[in-house]
Amino acid sequence: MTLLYGKFSTEEILCESLRCFYTLWLDKHGPNGALPARADFDPIEIPANILPYLTIFDVIRSDDGLRFHIRLAGTGVVDEIGRDTTGLFLDNLPNTESIIERAEWIVENRKPVYVTDLPISWTSVDFKTYDALGVPLASDGKTVDKVFYQMSFS
Repeated sequence: MTLLYGKFSTEEILCESLRCFYTLWLDKHGPNGALPARADFDPIEIPANILPYLTIFDVIRSDDGLRFHIRLAGTGVVDEIGRDTTGLFLDNLPNTESIIERAEWIVENRKPVYVTDLPISWTSVDFKTYDALGVPLASDGKTVDKVFYQMSFS
């Protein structure tokens, strides 16, 4: 298992599709380190083998802290985990504490997280592992309002 937080090189990402997604995200950065926004990503430019494995969390801020609303779970993710989680809140799904912790870190630090070889624990599919790359998105370039994940299953 690998957990990389913050800045890391593309060479450290073992999965080719995650490496491609990371490069795309890096290329979308604006001047002075401005984070890319969701609008900066045109689905047409995202390679076809990546698109089904993308998930987007909306960041919901309140006095009680952060919550993550699953705006989109790609069809490949749905097929792999056996459930469409689109429209649900991450904290309403079982065993998502570590995913929430990583998403909170991404929001608070405005930097990506890369994980490998993690067991799927939030669905009944308990025999698979996954690698994931989570990156922050910010409509204003600064305040993270979405977390973009790409997953790879094994």
